[in-house]
Amino acid sequence: MGLVLKIVNGRVEEYENGAYRRSYGSCIEDADTDGSIVAVVTADGRVEEYRDGSCQRSYCSNAQKVRVSGGTLAVTFRDGRVAEFENGSRRRMY
Repeated sequence: MGLVLKIVNGRVEEYENGAYRRSYGSCIEDADTDGSIVAVVTADGRVEEYRDGSCQRSYCSNAQKVRVSGGTLAVTFRDGRVAEFENGSRRRMY
């Protein structure tokens, strides 16, 4: 079945195969996962990456949405631009 994320009261709740596993983060507005990385956008527009419930890195500002696929993050900014990040480094912006 896989990993499912749910945002409740600004925190990410992680479910694996339908069973509650853990919750983490604060002031979270958007979240996505590819099964290993959980990427979230906080209320102040920062992107945070989590692995196994612990924050690996935090970067960016003015972010609105995030999508994860194969270790690459597509971050949509509030002004409509999209940037691709891999391992915390920006690869391209369009």
